[in-house]
Amino acid sequence: MQQASYYGSGLSSYGFDGLGLPMSQPTMGSQADLNTPETFKHNIQLVQGQLARVQTLARNALLGIQYAYQPGTNPIQTAADIASLRQTLLVLVELLRQSGVGALPLEPPQVSESVLVEEEGRVVQSLYDRHKRIQDGAGVVAGYLSFASGTGASAGLGGSGDQASSSGARRPQT
Repeated sequence: MQQASYYGSGLSSYGFDGLGLPMSQPTMGSQADLNTPETFKHNIQLVQGQLARVQTLARNALLGIQYAYQPGTNPIQTAADIASLRQTLLVLVELLRQSGVGALPLEPPQVSESVLVEEEGRVVQSLYDRHKRIQDGAGVVAGYLSFASGTGASAGLGGSGDQASSSGARRPQT
């Protein structure tokens, strides 16, 4: 399903699509194979060019926002950078969709098994430490509650601390 061009088909005769992008395949009536390595490389180069433009515009917009209250920063330029970034992102999405490059799977970076084991070990250890702290905290609270309801009530909590300690109640360690 193709979307209709905003500019009609006038630009296609010059090798540009409706968004002003160079067309990645010839439009001269010949049926060129769209799956050739050359076409794929060309499409990758187009995407890389658009990505570089998106990165530049995003960096400029971010700096404009970051230094918005500094003297010499032009808010109109920042707004123009943001608008241009939005438009370039739309062009990039359409280029990825039309060229088929956007359908490629993204491979995660290759990480060795030992690095993964170390990372998982750290995660498990931090979860264990957290659980242990929670369990220790619950033990302290249980100790205070048993002290207050058991021996503390009979020893008279309003009295001196010597009475509570002489009754044999132990204060939990923290």
